[in-house]
Amino acid sequence: MKLIISPEDSFKKEEKKDIQKIILFARKLLKKNKIHLPHKIYFFNSFSEFIKKILPEVKNYGFDESISKEIIKCALKNGTYGTIDYKSNSIIEMNFNPFKNGEYSAQDFLRLIIHESLHLHLSKKMKKDINKLKFRFENGKYVGNPEIIRLDEGYAEFMTKKILDKIDIKEIKKIAIPPVYQKGPSYKKEVSNLNIELFDKDFEKLLILNRDIGMKNFENNFDFQNKNKEILKFSTDNLKRIL
Repeated sequence: MKLIISPEDSFKKEEKKDIQKIILFARKLLKKNKIHLPHKIYFFNSFSEFIKKILPEVKNYGFDESISKEIIKCALKNGTYGTIDYKSNSIIEMNFNPFKNGEYSAQDFLRLIIHESLHLHLSKKMKKDINKLKFRFENGKYVGNPEIIRLDEGYAEFMTKKILDKIDIKEIKKIAIPPVYQKGPSYKKEVSNLNIELFDKDFEKLLILNRDIGMKNFENNFDFQNKNKEILKFSTDNLKRIL
């Protein structure tokens, strides 16, 4: 789990050490739970570099480059933003939280590492890039299968809570990650007849609704006493049924 900070000189030496402590803490939890470890964790202190890095993912949803850029910019106002790169076996994070004057807490960072590692773990077990499959759009309208979102997000949400349940995080809780921005980037409200803000609201509804349905499904079938491999098998079996 190699930490890659971009721009490279955007944190002081001691600050980098503190961030590495959070990653090492996450690594112990992932190894304990036999979850696939990402090779790299990209942590961005630049909106422009972050957007450039994840642009191919959003374009794969079914948008051109100009629309994709504005979608990402607008989405940054909704909360912490993390994703995975299946091919490079890595997690990509932006050092920004719009709800806390830009401050990304150690707890938030830890949770996102665990959560995104679980998405990567499920994709690796399926030998498919689930992110490419769960979000598909045509002319700004969702044309994918919401069941994929429910299984992928439900698995990651449930397992994140299971892994972090009753875990003492006092050794990282006081770590402060210096914020770079206090507010998100500006964005165009309309591109190629697509209302970016309306799309963003619809995307959030799509994600949150199906994530919550998925989470409820896992809670109805499992509790924290179930073995991780049982929960994973439930996810992969159901994904194989619809993919």
